[in-house]
Amino acid sequence: MRRLFRLVAGAPPPADPSKLLWAFSMIKAGLWLATGLVSALLVYWLHFKPVYEEDWTAAAGSVVCACLVLCSVISCLNNLGAAFFGVGKSHRALRR
Repeated sequence: MRRLFRLVAGAPPPADPSKLLWAFSMIKAGLWLATGLVSALLVYWLHFKPVYEEDWTAAAGSVVCACLVLCSVISCLNNLGAAFFGVGKSHRALRR
């Protein structure tokens, strides 16, 4: 009866939560990928080809950006794994 009422009233059907979670995971993965690429560019700019001469911030900045690259790659892969292998799957078999 509710379904018929929604159809007659013209209410849009509810969005599928698995599609929304997939899209959200893909957006997060893209943002983490962009963060990793920018950080890798900063590592190159600070450490391998310093624009300014040996300053005390070059070594520390490149280490921080290198750690950010590692974290962003891990997060990107985690979100891609959730998007392609984790959304909409039941984990009841794992909970014994």
